[in-house]
Amino acid sequence: MAQVIKGVFPESIRTETESPKDDKQVPSYILHISITFSDPLIWRRIQVPGTFTLAQLHDTIQLSMGWSDSHAHQFLVGKISYEPTMKSNVPRESKRFDEQKYKLHTLEEGMQFMFSYIYDAGEGWEHEIHLEEVIPPTRQLKHPILLSGEMACPPETVGDIHQYHQLITALESPESKNQNSLYELTGRPDFDPSYFDLEAAKKRVINGR
Repeated sequence: MAQVIKGVFPESIRTETESPKDDKQVPSYILHISITFSDPLIWRRIQVPGTFTLAQLHDTIQLSMGWSDSHAHQFLVGKISYEPTMKSNVPRESKRFDEQKYKLHTLEEGMQFMFSYIYDAGEGWEHEIHLEEVIPPTRQLKHPILLSGEMACPPETVGDIHQYHQLITALESPESKNQNSLYELTGRPDFDPSYFDLEAAKKRVINGR
């Protein structure tokens, strides 16, 4: 499981439940999310309400990328690690930062400094999140919006981006003995690493499924 990274504790996250008196004053954020080391870059651009928690952002990333939310995950914002907190009667030696208790607008400073999302804590898929724009709260955003993106979501049966690249390279080499491995792993003979159905993904994000 993820460990809390030691560092200066930001003032903006000292109070887990703090929220503005008027949510209309909370901005929304345009985030560029890309899978680290992917080439060509696998990326999505989303706009999310500042009132969203990290847990809600996790759901939005899953839907926009095309993941199935079947593995562990964590966020790194600033120098602090956030993750789901499981209910347990076993005492913990250190405090875990529960992603459900922190809203994006309280983490804005850390988001500008360091922001990443790791899906599947084994070898895993690391996503770099870049805060592209802070949108003034002239009109409150009620739900996340997928704005754009490119490249297919890798199959979750592949361990990490490096293995995925090897499988794509094998597809491009007729003499490779592993030429059909990617098709077998996806269960889709028509799987195309370069294809991303933006409109279908937009509907998933808006509908939440």
